[in-house]
Amino acid sequence: MLSKTSIVILGMLSKGEMNAYDMLKMIERMNMKYWFPIGATTLYETCIRLEKKKYISNTGESDKKAIYQLTESGLEELKSSICALFERVDFDSVWFCLAVMYSSVLSKKELEKEIGIRKRLLDEYEKGTLENKKIMQKSKVSYREICAIDRMVQIIRMEKETLENFSGNI
Repeated sequence: MLSKTSIVILGMLSKGEMNAYDMLKMIERMNMKYWFPIGATTLYETCIRLEKKKYISNTGESDKKAIYQLTESGLEELKSSICALFERVDFDSVWFCLAVMYSSVLSKKELEKEIGIRKRLLDEYEKGTLENKKIMQKSKVSYREICAIDRMVQIIRMEKETLENFSGNI
């Protein structure tokens, strides 16, 4: 699976050609610095790695700076990574945000399938997490030890709500 930075780059390029500077400006406009900061060095190095892997290519349209476009293999890798993100529960919510943000690379049918898988995973995870909380409460565990479980349940419910809203707008 792609790194977070690679997903951001390929996701932006799925909308059209860009140079690295324009990518940084878009990241800034999206206020990503508050939830997933990407520095210039990381972005430039990731572009070079993605180009070596043939996920992006330089159009050669500018002598002064590389203008990148998404290749077919880059699009397939991005789609594969987006699907993988929908199909795993991870409490690093950046992964879920990226999956939703760049899900436009999936067809409507693919996206509906991935949302269904995600909903089932979240239902299962919520049930197991709440059962675990009950066991801990019966054992008279302090709230300090249980509060992380409450946070997990809140994240699960927030993602479920997001998926409901998202499903209605496909």
